[in-house]
Amino acid sequence: MNRFLLFLTALLVTGMMSSCKEEGPHKDNIIKLSATINSQQTVPRVTATGQGVGVFEYNKTTMELKYNITFQNIQPKFVTLNRAEPAWEAGPVLSTLATNPTGTQVQGTFKLNAEQQTALVIKQLYINITTEENIYGAIRGQIVPDGQTF
Repeated sequence: MNRFLLFLTALLVTGMMSSCKEEGPHKDNIIKLSATINSQQTVPRVTATGQGVGVFEYNKTTMELKYNITFQNIQPKFVTLNRAEPAWEAGPVLSTLATNPTGTQVQGTFKLNAEQQTALVIKQLYINITTEENIYGAIRGQIVPDGQTF
């Protein structure tokens, strides 16, 4: 009888374990990210009235970062993707996304390498928008997973 109960318990536990399915955002192929772009994050600190929002989708298979950046109350000279290490410091430009953009929106796709992918995951990438007056950045926004803030 004890052997039968032990067998039945083992069978039940095995059935429960095999029915568990791992789910979550880490299993998704597309990661959704965003950036709140303002002067509060600039290094060195500046006071600017411009502001913006970045909406991003990262495809883990193709390693492409799709971006849609909108801004207002600012005339950008450059819109760049930068990497800072640590994240709150100023960092080098990885890519110039736009030069003297007209309008209030910049969109496109940028292919990341493995090192840049890691930087994206650990929140070291940011959008920097420079002007004639603020060559190091008038407004900036850290790229973070949707629902998180920096």
